[in-house]
Amino acid sequence: MKSKMVSVNEVCQVLQQLAPLSSAESWDNVGLLLGRAERPVGRLMTCLTLTPNVVCEAIGRNVQMIVTHHPVMFRPIKSITSETLEGRLLLDLIEAGIAVYSPHTAFDNAGEGINQWLAESLGLELIEPLRPFATGIPGGSGRVGIFQETLSRKEFLEKVAAVIGAEYLEVAWHGSENVRRVGLACGSAAEYLTDALQSGCDTFVTGEARFHAAVECQSRGINLVLMGHYCSERPAVIRLAALLSARLGDVECFSSEHDQNPLRQIPG
Repeated sequence: MKSKMVSVNEVCQVLQQLAPLSSAESWDNVGLLLGRAERPVGRLMTCLTLTPNVVCEAIGRNVQMIVTHHPVMFRPIKSITSETLEGRLLLDLIEAGIAVYSPHTAFDNAGEGINQWLAESLGLELIEPLRPFATGIPGGSGRVGIFQETLSRKEFLEKVAAVIGAEYLEVAWHGSENVRRVGLACGSAAEYLTDALQSGCDTFVTGEARFHAAVECQSRGINLVLMGHYCSERPAVIRLAALLSARLGDVECFSSEHDQNPLRQIPG
């Protein structure tokens, strides 16, 4: 006897167990963003960002649902037409019957989410939220932890690069030469720098930051390490496919092969 097909709604329920939407930032656009909740899902693909190549891949691989970390329709839209890139992507997805879900900051903040994974993978201990939620919701955003033994700058940077598979890192090293207490937040999260300072961190790690954040680190004596937005989040998106596969036995879950870093380092 054939097993009952898993529905879009059932996938959403599993995703919300992994990354409760209540833990997303208030400004975010998370959850099921496109598609019919009752439709069956046999193949699911995760990606960091929906691009034309990723959408084309999903259609070609007969996917019924995409879980994209970065949401579509992040800003309000008044029309969906082929006149804009986002409109073309949405039309292609609708015509192919592909549902789209985004966990975004809910997955950043989750107990099995990106920031927790980064902290654990780096070998930090006594890990806590860098910015605890104000009231009513356990947990928080970002992470802070300590190394059991102090690391040199070289040891720490090599560890970061190895964990995220980065070819290079950007560094503003203006504090302690050694690393013991680290704050981190994936993506574009320089606004957590103040939290890292208040938590007594000697080093703060994020994906990307503006120039003035690096200047502030210089004036306040804290080390800043930029992993790159893509590299700070893409490994956990690959891991998300495995987490979903373990929970959705009848659904084939995999990560996009065309989800690529739009930035390249070119020798000067």
